[in-house]
Amino acid sequence: MMRLRLFLTNILLLCALVVLGYDRATYYSDANGKSGAQLKTALYGIMGTPTVKSYSSLWTHYYDTDRLSNNQVVDRYSNTKRYFSGQNGNAVSGMNKEHGIPQSWWGGGTTGIGSDLQHVMPSDTEANSRKSNFGMGIVTNQTWTNGSIKVGKGTAGNNGTVSLWEPADEWKGDFARIYFYIVTAYEQKSLVQQEGANSMQSNTYPKLQPWAYTLYMQWSRDDPVSDLERERNEAVYKIQGNRNPFIDFEGLEQYIWGSMKDHGISVSNYENPYGGDTPGPRAPEISFAVQNKTLNQGDTYTQTVTTTSSGAVTYTSSDPLVATVDAQSGLVTALTEGTTTITASVAATSLYLAATTSYVITVLGHGEDPQPADGSTYVRVESNLSNWAGTYLIVYEGESVAMDGGLEEFDKASNNISVDIRNGVIDVTSATQAAEFVVASLTGNKYSVRGRSGKYLGCTASKNTVDTSDTPLACTFSVASGDASISGESGNVLRFNSQKGQKRFRFYKSGQEPVALYRRTEKTVGIGQVSEVGSQKPDDIYDLQGRRIKEVKRPGVYIVQGKKVVLR
Repeated sequence: MMRLRLFLTNILLLCALVVLGYDRATYYSDANGKSGAQLKTALYGIMGTPTVKSYSSLWTHYYDTDRLSNNQVVDRYSNTKRYFSGQNGNAVSGMNKEHGIPQSWWGGGTTGIGSDLQHVMPSDTEANSRKSNFGMGIVTNQTWTNGSIKVGKGTAGNNGTVSLWEPADEWKGDFARIYFYIVTAYEQKSLVQQEGANSMQSNTYPKLQPWAYTLYMQWSRDDPVSDLERERNEAVYKIQGNRNPFIDFEGLEQYIWGSMKDHGISVSNYENPYGGDTPGPRAPEISFAVQNKTLNQGDTYTQTVTTTSSGAVTYTSSDPLVATVDAQSGLVTALTEGTTTITASVAATSLYLAATTSYVITVLGHGEDPQPADGSTYVRVESNLSNWAGTYLIVYEGESVAMDGGLEEFDKASNNISVDIRNGVIDVTSATQAAEFVVASLTGNKYSVRGRSGKYLGCTASKNTVDTSDTPLACTFSVASGDASISGESGNVLRFNSQKGQKRFRFYKSGQEPVALYRRTEKTVGIGQVSEVGSQKPDDIYDLQGRRIKEVKRPGVYIVQGKKVVLR
């Protein structure tokens, strides 16, 4: 039974979190052009029948409406810090569900107004008890305080001196707007039982006693609408489907009870009587923690966006052929070699504008091209390749040294190892293997260059340097007469500085010595081992650059099982 109850609770919570579309001008269209009693009644028609939740479920909803980022409960009635134990609906010890306007004023009950999240909020238990069923006003003869609210006696207009409670200055405007909401959303409900008559009247307008609405308008002016109120209003709207218009339109009370009550409001071009405009939706904070991620084919990866907005989030991939992404969860599946951009789009809300952010996925191949990757030699690349993916040594032949791919930091003097070059071939040794670089395709004609240390090299700034990165940096390749040009994003070219005390490979703006690329492959054998095989198309055929040939379309010299073969 308990499991069923928890299951049903979770279903209700999920339903409550469905984002409701909200456009201020549309939602409040029936109030447009009205003022005074007509405006108040129009607002009653707009939001006066909220789909309130059960009183017993309110702690579940407080987790969304009254929780700070550190899990602390927002308590407007005391300074005591208390924390949620989890999103499970459990009440927080030492706290009650408190009605801003006492239940006794309408005869009690926890349905309708009695469960309305717009005014039923978490409260310190003792503060709840001490404020009793008193009205809200200025306490001039204090009998109790907890450092936040005061309880005692004060003047209530023609009613003389009565029992009152007074909120802290930081919450006065919040509670004033709660009272404005109650007398508007429930203008047909009698609120004058017991001590309610000190603050309320038995009518639909003005509903509040003159002393009360005059004081509360002053509190609302002195304590303007805060982001915390706006966020709570948004959260309550998603749960019970109605809003507090006195939060959406700052100073709206003046159009009903105050200086603007003879001026009809414009909901699309609202004039704030306190000066300025009611803040409209603003750009949210939105980001991914990781900006670049490298995956192998078949890998999966999930990164969810962090944002201050409560709008619905959807994920898209710029190239679904490289990697797909689940629109709701952000789960990425790597499919084929290349790069794609994963974008998170957050829908607009009444508080925040729509927004997007993205990160880059680089998918590496399985090493199928080039083949074989575990050859016993490195062969000098003499001309441009159609696909540069492969395993290489970057060599300065003038001093028989190769750049050391095993380094954690590439930009350092003497960043090289000695190699033995014989007729454009270098044998594979444990030392050369440690110094290798693996080149993988990115997009277009761009490639990443990853050392055996796992670090990527490149050059992103127009200065003489080598950038070291944990994520791919784009480079471009070309070879002319055996001289290799490896260019970074800045346009600088990888060269060798042969000066004494330098002896380093580095990206340079100009000058220095050209390098050569030696690609790891099987050594080609002498001309005496070349044979004619007619028009056969045997398996495992490679061209002289070590590229695997899936189909021979023209005659030429190829490598078959380690030997040069002439195909006619």
